[in-house]
Amino acid sequence: MDRLRLPREFPGGTRYGLEEEEAVLRVVRARSPFRYYGEACGFEVAALEAEFAAHLEDDGGTGPLHVTAVNSGTGALDVALEAMGVGAGDEVATQGFFWISTLGAIVRNRAIPVLVDSDDTLNLDPDDLAAKVTDRTKVVLPVHMAGEPARIGRIMEVVREINHARATRGVAPLRVLEDCAQAIGGWGHGRPGSQEPLAPEGRYRLGTFGDAAIFSLQLNKNITCGEGGLIVCRDPDLHRRVQVTHDVGFPRDARGTGNIEDPSSPDLVWGQGRRMTEVQGALARVQLGRLDDIVASMRRSHATFEAHLTARGLVVRAHETPDGVGHTGGFVAFRLPDAGADAARLALGRSVAAELREGGLLAVFLHDFEVHVYYNVPQLVQHRDLAGGCPWGCPKAPPGAAARDYSRGALPRLDDAFATTILFWVPSLLDEGLERQVCNLLDEVLDLRLHSERS
Repeated sequence: MDRLRLPREFPGGTRYGLEEEEAVLRVVRARSPFRYYGEACGFEVAALEAEFAAHLEDDGGTGPLHVTAVNSGTGALDVALEAMGVGAGDEVATQGFFWISTLGAIVRNRAIPVLVDSDDTLNLDPDDLAAKVTDRTKVVLPVHMAGEPARIGRIMEVVREINHARATRGVAPLRVLEDCAQAIGGWGHGRPGSQEPLAPEGRYRLGTFGDAAIFSLQLNKNITCGEGGLIVCRDPDLHRRVQVTHDVGFPRDARGTGNIEDPSSPDLVWGQGRRMTEVQGALARVQLGRLDDIVASMRRSHATFEAHLTARGLVVRAHETPDGVGHTGGFVAFRLPDAGADAARLALGRSVAAELREGGLLAVFLHDFEVHVYYNVPQLVQHRDLAGGCPWGCPKAPPGAAARDYSRGALPRLDDAFATTILFWVPSLLDEGLERQVCNLLDEVLDLRLHSERS
């Protein structure tokens, strides 16, 4: 087969141009790369924070929101969980399809990861969440993985039900941290708010449903400044703790100084060095202006590929709502026919993914998708503790933590999907001719492999 020549799969990076160049030069000319002060600081990061808050609030129902920019999406997760008070003896409920940073942030905050099975979106199943949460669970961390929203409206309903029951027993409320690292620009459907509904039933930006959310600006994401992250909070007190935590524990006042006026303040915490630079901020501001066009382009191509696969009789990944309006379009996932025994399923998935890659389409078989899959993370399966024995060997660990099983088989529905699902990337600069070539390649590989399987 002739190898496809597709644009690279870096949605924002492939759009870099004169505006990004001018943004970097603006910071260099000002000789002020630090966000809080400099020779002629342009306060690019502060402007990005305000502009991103406005972007999220343009759905008309979820403001006001508070944004802190940080130097990576991984850092955003770590800071957010720490600011939310997660620590030794706590549990954080999340799904088994993620990037390892999601899991790492939980463990590095010394909490026990509680894995929740997935529904047909491949994201966190709200019904299984209800069965897995205990009074030790401090935070629910749904991941809008590979551009597809979790059923966030239903998740929030479940969390509100749990919190109403907790309130009658005097137990602290369960908080929700949305991981939107791979879904910036996406939408969900439902009612925001973890304790009481904060807006009518409707369509809102991802990252506005829970108590907090994180976004990533790393090169593979929908928009990029190389590395970078954003933390969104609804509660101004939580936002203040995020600011202090990301800024090495330095409680800046409105003037940017760090005079400690109240030594008993709960905002006085040990912090991390997670500040975003002005160069990152300037680049991200330009990219934010490109976001809706990038997502629209990927969604157009995504719709073409899903229609093509569906016409072949294959099952594509379910969307949060039947109309599928919320996803960002950067990935297509479809299930292969069941080949029967486990060895046969794995062999079929591996062969299809390998031949798609040989043809020039970046594709993976989910079972082998490195540390995006819970049972492919040795540190998790083996209970690798941090220094001092946390989280699994910690004296404060919840009962049964040391016996918790994270090996394949722990999440039956997700495991079944992993063993039968192909995922491929959708570049953001495809025209109709390239889309036809991708469909032709899919037909060529699937005709060959599925015919061989039937023979």
